[in-house]
Amino acid sequence: MKSRLFLIIVGLSILARTSAATSAQDFSFSTPEGQAVPLSSFRGNVVVLLFSSVKDPQRREGLKALQELAERQQGRNVKICWVSINNETEMPNDLLRNISSSARAVSVLRDGNQAAFKKLCGKVGQLPTVIVLDRQGTPFGEPRGGFNPNSDFINDLSQMIDGGLRR
Repeated sequence: MKSRLFLIIVGLSILARTSAATSAQDFSFSTPEGQAVPLSSFRGNVVVLLFSSVKDPQRREGLKALQELAERQQGRNVKICWVSINNETEMPNDLLRNISSSARAVSVLRDGNQAAFKKLCGKVGQLPTVIVLDRQGTPFGEPRGGFNPNSDFINDLSQMIDGGLRR
């Protein structure tokens, strides 16, 4: 009886650790100044990550939409981030700073090794791609590939954010 109870406790312990690791995946981004920003530092907030590239023709429109979304979500536990998947050679920090200065309410970050992009976007792998994470850092909803400026992008994301805040 004791050995069976012991096995159950060990099994639950392993399951709890595995579950925590899955929902608490951590990636490290960098700022235009080169400072590391772990994804875990956003925990407690709903996080919107828009992965893009210097070569993405929709980069400016996507950033403008994120700025509007960030202004709308101001004062809530929401973090809006535009994430470049380019390394420093492809997109120097000066260019990243210029992008950052055009959208003050949006965090501009770099995922130069594309670890977060590959893990979170899964099979979508298209630019731009939007991922919404709940307050525990778990992806909420499906990755959203592409950007249609004529769609209801901001309202759709606002609804997802509301859902993430209720979780």
